[in-house]
Amino acid sequence: MRTKQLLAEIDRGINALQKARALCLKGGEAVAAKTKATAAKTAKVTRVPAKKATSGGMSDEGRARIAAAQQKRWAKVKRAKKKAAKAAKTALVVPAAE
Repeated sequence: MRTKQLLAEIDRGINALQKARALCLKGGEAVAAKTKATAAKTAKVTRVPAKKATSGGMSDEGRARIAAAQQKRWAKVKRAKKKAAKAAKTALVVPAAE
């Protein structure tokens, strides 16, 4: 959002809050109808169009290659953990030489 648009939105919000405060203090229903109409107008004016979704994406083959590579990486990590655990276990079991 540009700065001017942002400031205009903030001003609209402040106005709406001031009107809501006045409503709470006065308790008038005639003012409530005007506030709702004004709020509806500002809501319609301030809408920002959503970004379009990007077309394309990843092919099934590409997704499969990435999945296979990730599985390979995790298998390597798991093997290293098992090897370290096994080495630690055997280090504890070895009797001390006298």
